[in-house]
Amino acid sequence: MRLWNWAGALLIVSSVGGFACGGFRESLEDSKRATSALKSELGLDAQVSFRVVNGHTSVAVRLATPPSGDAATAKRTIVDVVNRSFRAKVDRVDVSF
Repeated sequence: MRLWNWAGALLIVSSVGGFACGGFRESLEDSKRATSALKSELGLDAQVSFRVVNGHTSVAVRLATPPSGDAATAKRTIVDVVNRSFRAKVDRVDVSF
Protein backbone atom coordinates (compact mmCIF):
# COMPACT_ATOMS: atom_id res chain seq x y z
CA MET A 1 0.00 0.00 0.00
CA ARG A 2 2.77 2.44 0.89
CA LEU A 3 4.53 1.67 -2.38
CA TRP A 4 1.46 2.83 -4.33
CA ASN A 5 1.36 6.08 -2.33
CA TRP A 6 5.02 6.75 -3.14
CA ALA A 7 4.48 5.83 -6.79
CA GLY A 8 1.51 8.22 -6.99
CA ALA A 9 3.48 11.02 -5.36
CA LEU A 10 6.40 10.43 -7.72
CA LEU A 11 4.05 10.54 -10.71
CA ILE A 12 2.57 13.87 -9.59
CA VAL A 13 5.98 15.43 -8.93
CA SER A 14 7.38 14.29 -12.27
CA SER A 15 4.36 15.59 -14.18
CA VAL A 16 4.59 18.99 -12.48
CA GLY A 17 8.32 19.06 -13.23
CA GLY A 18 7.60 18.23 -16.87
CA PHE A 19 5.19 21.14 -17.17
CA ALA A 20 7.76 23.47 -15.62
CA CYS A 21 10.38 22.31 -18.12
CA GLY A 22 7.94 23.00 -20.95
CA GLY A 23 7.53 26.59 -19.77
CA PHE A 24 11.29 26.97 -19.48
CA ARG A 25 11.79 25.56 -22.96
CA GLU A 26 9.22 28.00 -24.37
CA SER A 27 10.99 30.92 -22.69
CA LEU A 28 14.32 29.81 -24.16
CA GLU A 29 12.74 29.69 -27.62
CA ASP A 30 11.19 33.12 -27.03
CA SER A 31 14.57 34.50 -25.99
CA LYS A 32 16.14 33.25 -29.22
CA ARG A 33 13.20 34.65 -31.21
CA ALA A 34 13.65 38.06 -29.55
CA THR A 35 17.39 38.05 -30.32
CA SER A 36 16.69 37.27 -33.99
CA ALA A 37 13.94 39.90 -34.19
CA LEU A 38 16.18 42.59 -32.72
CA LYS A 39 18.86 41.74 -35.28
CA SER A 40 16.51 41.62 -38.27
CA GLU A 41 14.19 44.52 -37.41
CA LEU A 42 16.58 46.95 -35.75
CA GLY A 43 20.01 45.71 -36.78
CA LEU A 44 21.06 45.42 -33.14
CA ASP A 45 23.33 42.68 -31.81
CA ALA A 46 21.92 41.77 -28.42
CA GLN A 47 21.91 39.10 -25.76
CA VAL A 48 18.45 38.44 -24.40
CA SER A 49 18.03 36.66 -21.08
CA PHE A 50 14.97 36.10 -18.94
CA ARG A 51 14.05 35.38 -15.36
CA VAL A 52 10.78 34.00 -14.02
CA VAL A 53 10.03 34.46 -10.32
CA ASN A 54 6.61 33.53 -8.95
CA GLY A 55 5.12 33.69 -12.42
CA HIS A 56 6.50 37.16 -13.20
CA THR A 57 8.79 37.31 -16.22
CA SER A 58 11.53 39.90 -16.50
CA VAL A 59 13.74 40.17 -19.56
CA ALA A 60 17.22 41.68 -19.77
CA VAL A 61 18.48 42.92 -23.14
CA ARG A 62 22.20 43.64 -23.34
CA LEU A 63 23.20 45.48 -26.51
CA ALA A 64 26.66 45.07 -27.99
CA THR A 65 26.80 48.79 -28.85
CA PRO A 66 24.72 51.78 -27.81
CA PRO A 67 21.73 52.40 -30.09
CA SER A 68 21.90 55.36 -32.43
CA GLY A 69 19.36 58.15 -32.09
CA ASP A 70 17.07 58.89 -29.18
CA ALA A 71 17.56 56.44 -26.30
CA ALA A 72 13.91 56.59 -25.15
CA THR A 73 12.65 55.75 -28.64
CA ALA A 74 15.14 52.90 -28.95
CA LYS A 75 14.07 51.47 -25.59
CA ARG A 76 10.37 51.65 -26.53
CA THR A 77 11.09 49.85 -29.79
CA ILE A 78 13.15 47.16 -28.03
CA VAL A 79 10.40 46.66 -25.42
CA ASP A 80 7.83 46.28 -28.22
CA VAL A 81 9.95 43.65 -29.98
CA VAL A 82 10.48 41.72 -26.73
CA ASN A 83 6.75 41.79 -25.88
CA ARG A 84 5.87 40.47 -29.33
CA SER A 85 8.51 37.73 -29.13
CA PHE A 86 7.59 36.28 -25.74
CA ARG A 87 4.48 34.13 -25.33
CA ALA A 88 4.34 34.84 -21.59
CA LYS A 89 3.41 38.28 -20.30
CA VAL A 90 6.63 40.22 -19.77
CA ASP A 91 6.41 42.38 -16.65
CA ARG A 92 9.74 44.18 -17.01
CA VAL A 93 12.34 44.77 -19.71
CA ASP A 94 15.79 46.08 -18.76
CA VAL A 95 17.95 47.42 -21.59
CA SER A 96 21.68 47.96 -21.14
CA PHE A 97 24.85 48.12 -23.22
